[in-house]
Order: sequence, then C-alpha cells, then structure tokens
Amino acid sequence: MGIVERNVNVSLRVSLTALKLFGFWAPAGLGRRRGLLYRCYGFLSFMFLLGTYLIIQVVDLFLIWGDVALMTGTAFVLFTNLAQTTKIAAVVAHAPALRRLVRGADELLAAETGPGKLIVDSCNQETKREQILYFCLTTVTVAGWAGSAEKNQLPLRAWYPYDTSVSPAYELTYLHQVGALFAAAYLNVGKDTLVTTLIAQARCRLRLAALRLASLTDELTPNAQVTRGTRARCWPSAATGHVN
Repeated sequence: MGIVERNVNVSLRVSLTALKLFGFWAPAGLGRRRGLLYRCYGFLSFMFLLGTYLIIQVVDLFLIWGDVALMTGTAFVLFTNLAQTTKIAAVVAHAPALRRLVRGADELLAAETGPGKLIVDSCNQETKREQILYFCLTTVTVAGWAGSAEKNQLPLRAWYPYDTSVSPAYELTYLHQVGALFAAAYLNVGKDTLVTTLIAQARCRLRLAALRLASLTDELTPNAQVTRGTRARCWPSAATGHVN
C-alpha cells in the first residue's frame, strides 16, 4: 500500500494521490480500525481546508447583513467553498463506482501495445498538459490573491473569535488562510482533472475500438482464400455454426 496511486495515466495518478493524501480517497485494503482513523483524518483535513472557512464566513455574513458591497464579496467566496465541498462529498460518496471505473480503464489501457499504445500515450500527454496548465494558472491566481492584502489586513474577509490585527495572531491567521487556500485550490484542480481525464480515457477507448475495426481485415487480400483462422477472427458466429 504505497502513497502514490498507480495508474497508466499521469494525471489520474496525481489527482488520486492528492485526494488520498488529504483523506478523501481511502487506500485499498484498510481494515475497520484503520478505515475509521482514515475517515477521522479526512474530516480534520476538510475542517482545515474548507470547514473553518464555511463557519467563519457564515458568521461574517450575518454580521455584515445589510451592507451589499461586503455581503457580495463574502457570499462569492462562501458559495465557491460550498461548491468545492459538494465536489468532495461527491467523490467520497461515489468512491466505489469511481474505483471500478478507474481500475477498469487502467487495466485495459495498460495492456495496449503497438498502435494502441501510441493512442494511449497521446491521451496521456493531452491530459498531462491540461493538468500542468491548470496548476500554473491556479498558482498565479492564488499567489496574486495572497499578495493583495494590505498591511495588517487578511486576504480573505472573515469573522474570527479573536483580534486578528495584533501579532502573532495576524501572522498565524494569514498563514492559515494562504496555506489552506493553496491546498484547497490544488485539490480542486485534482478533482476537476480527475473528471476530465476519465472523459479523455473514454474517448481513448473509442479510438482504440475504431483502430480494431479498421484493422479487422488487414490480413485479407482481394481474391485470396479465407483461412479458417481468419474466418474465426472476423466472423466468430460463422466459425462456430451459430447465426443470430
């Protein structure tokens, strides 16, 4: 049971490993006790990344109720976090079905050789480039957001049960906001690219099916005698004597 998830597709490997490290993709073979501990770890991870933000933003929304300008900014971030919470809940709730989908595609694509392997590698490169671009855009956006705060002001407006303008409360809160947002943003990239990569793998399997259909009669030549082996590969029902 390693830390890094094994998969023929690099993007899936990165996405699933990130979900596993943050407690949202349980490793295979966990017993009852370890499974419970892993779920507790996932809950603590969620509270660090999003749960705390949801609580303090809801409280702040009530405190600034009536100020449309402030409410708009707080509500925008709040609903963004709610959307990401929904994504995490969907991944955890549908983990068994996702595992079957990922495992089935991995076994099929990893077994490809020759021209089929070239199609699999092409799909791998496409999804990898997409994920790298997404990570770069996320890094630039979050770094710009983290550096936009004025002196003794937090990047994200929220309510805290203590004075965040004094040291060291300000520094610790600032580190939590920036660290949690970086982690949550990268995790969001992992969840989104997980979906897009599964779609890309479905397209890859269609291309493999098209390749097999195109090469079905490669061994046949005009006016050549059809051998029994070729007949069996091309028309299985005719070779066995069963016609639907």
